[in-house]
Amino acid sequence: MSNQSLYGRSDIATGYAGESNLQAPEETILRELIPFLPTAKMLDIGVGGGRTTLHFAKWVSEYVGVDYAERMVEACRRRFAGYPDTISFQVCDARSMEQFEADSFDFVLFSYNGIDCIDHEGRLTVLQEVGRVGKSGGTFAFSSHNLNSAVNFFEWRRMISLDPRRLRRTVKRLFLRFVYNRDVKLGTVRNSAHTLLSDRSYRCKMQHYYIRPLAQIEQLKEHFTDVRVFSLITGSEIKDMAELETVEDNWLYYLCRIK
Repeated sequence: MSNQSLYGRSDIATGYAGESNLQAPEETILRELIPFLPTAKMLDIGVGGGRTTLHFAKWVSEYVGVDYAERMVEACRRRFAGYPDTISFQVCDARSMEQFEADSFDFVLFSYNGIDCIDHEGRLTVLQEVGRVGKSGGTFAFSSHNLNSAVNFFEWRRMISLDPRRLRRTVKRLFLRFVYNRDVKLGTVRNSAHTLLSDRSYRCKMQHYYIRPLAQIEQLKEHFTDVRVFSLITGSEIKDMAELETVEDNWLYYLCRIK
């Protein structure tokens, strides 16, 4: 089953529509952007069931939520029926946002690792499209799986724990390594700047894109500038380059300016 097909299931859309909490780095980013948001037109890519809509839409002058799964968009329309008409939802694939003109949005958000559901070439296309529909000097925020964290289920000393309290974690890591990623070599994980890895979501095998933080910063340079990185665990900014080389948060948030 493809990632897009999975997110198009009605039960998945219903589950996403029940989510409402921001992650720690999203809270940090929202606090930083609040002074700027009242005059901003926002594009929320991969909106899912409207989790981020609850927190961001009330601050901006106009909010557009998009998702490539039609059932997600339908769930959002039901969830926010009766809200002001400055809030709208559309079906849209981030790789081809032709319904939006260039320089349309002051702030673009792609949360919850939505960009990781796309392969490498598609990812580069998404970044190009965000650069096109976003205004020069505007803001782009997104999250992405951290390849540094993959050592936790590719190195024996990380996979195995003799502590019975960590048995469940050990079993999960062994399952990820030898069932879902049995053809992936440890050298690939150690030496690659980015790669596709499989994990388990909603009882299905899914592939996600994992990238090292410094490689992600480099990947953004063509269309973005002033890249900042935020920890999933603490929500705080990681400013030290040495820390970015080794940080093992499962995913990280990136905040940057559109060229």
